Amino acid sequence: MRVAHLDTGREWRGGQGQVLLLMRELRALGVEQLLLAPPGPLLERARAAGLDTRPWGSRGEADAGAMARAWRALRAFAPDVAHLHSAHAHALGTWPARLAGAKAVVVSRRVDFRVARNPFSRLKYALPVDRYLCISRGVQAAMAASGIPESRLALVPSGIDLAAVRAEAGVPAADLRALLSIPAGAEVVGTVASLAPHKNHALLLEAAPAILAARPAAHLVWFGEGGCRPALERRRRELGLETRVHMPGFRPDARVLLRQFDLFVLPSYLEGLCTSLLDAQAAGIPIVATAVGGVPEVVSDRVTGRLVARLDAGELAAAVTGALADPAARTAWSAAASRSVEAFGCAHTAQRTLEEYRRLLGPDA
Repeated sequence: MRVAHLDTGREWRGGQGQVLLLMRELRALGVEQLLLAPPGPLLERARAAGLDTRPWGSRGEADAGAMARAWRALRAFAPDVAHLHSAHAHALGTWPARLAGAKAVVVSRRVDFRVARNPFSRLKYALPVDRYLCISRGVQAAMAASGIPESRLALVPSGIDLAAVRAEAGVPAADLRALLSIPAGAEVVGTVASLAPHKNHALLLEAAPAILAARPAAHLVWFGEGGCRPALERRRRELGLETRVHMPGFRPDARVLLRQFDLFVLPSYLEGLCTSLLDAQAAGIPIVATAVGGVPEVVSDRVTGRLVARLDAGELAAAVTGALADPAARTAWSAAASRSVEAFGCAHTAQRTLEEYRRLLGPDA
């Protein structure tokens, strides 16, 4: 089987991590692959892993030149399946894949909001895509509610490299508290997520005064970068929390450093699944998160973590302070999560993806 993957992300985010993990796992299963992606972290890491790549950039979802370049690369590769991993790849790659002779076209859907109703979006979702691979039941439900036929939807949860995460337990790491000038005995409430609107750091910032009043030794640490940084820094300054809410930006070793969190908190208002939650569970870090999108499929309230039902700063603060005050509960959540996270290994993601490819290609694939 020959599979071409198309992605348009220029930064390293969860979606790009999923593309690389999937390609590595499919290679182990004997699938021949090609990646089309813009110059950036995904292309560089895929090349370093020995995967076949071609640089492919675009200037938006209506870039005729990008479509032509995709068609030429796909025609030369002759894929059985074209797998489109981003919104722009969906718009730009479907017709080039069809014209290049791909027998099946699939799109990964990673966000849990409904499809927009504007004319361009209607045209995009009328493209000849065979299957939308939804990373959670929450995403699948949003797509069905948008009018996408259920026959074109499949559940393929995201996954992480469980062995790699667990191997990192023995990797020497920088002292997180010393790195950020946090007192040695302080409690660290951490988040690993891009500083994007839907990750909703703003909610956690509004909850911070109540958290710090109840837990005077606590500090908040946010690993990630994004467009919300200026507004968050301004509000942090207004609240007088510059020395208690730390924003060190993107760090490639964030997954190692999160092992020093006392609690992982995710305050999103939209969330397809969030592999950082899986990383935290595999690393043994207890979680408090908002019950949105696919998060309840990862975190079971009061079993593998704590879920906040409403996007309310007071409720979030109460859940965080309650968890910090109850180390026995946190230990129990972590133990249960270390078992449940086994279902989210990247090998499972690859197997489910391959099953969908074969369903579309027929029994001889």
